Amino acid sequence: MLQDFIDEQKLVCEEFDSAYIKVKEDDVIAIAKHTLEQEPIVGLRKKPETDENVAWFIYGGELGEGEDFFETVTVKELEEILPEAIPYLALEEGFRFMIDRDDYEDVWKADAVLP
Repeated sequence: MLQDFIDEQKLVCEEFDSAYIKVKEDDVIAIAKHTLEQEPIVGLRKKPETDENVAWFIYGGELGEGEDFFETVTVKELEEILPEAIPYLALEEGFRFMIDRDDYEDVWKADAVLP
């Protein structure tokens, strides 16, 4: 399960010069499930601002607007919905990733102005 991804997460953090932030199965992620058929898949990590402690926002295609664009899921649920995003979840605040079904990968740290 998630334990299987820890080594991969540590390698991703090392490769992109990020601190390793431990991920738990019950951590909450905001995801736009209705966009996941679109490419690329984009993930953004920011400092949590709400009581839900949401740090990651994941969507496909273009970032949409509206309070109902994202829904929250746990990391354990994300593993079933979008397992290819799990290796990136240990990256520190300010990181973003972009992936697609053709093995494209881009990871960078940016000043995040996020939803």
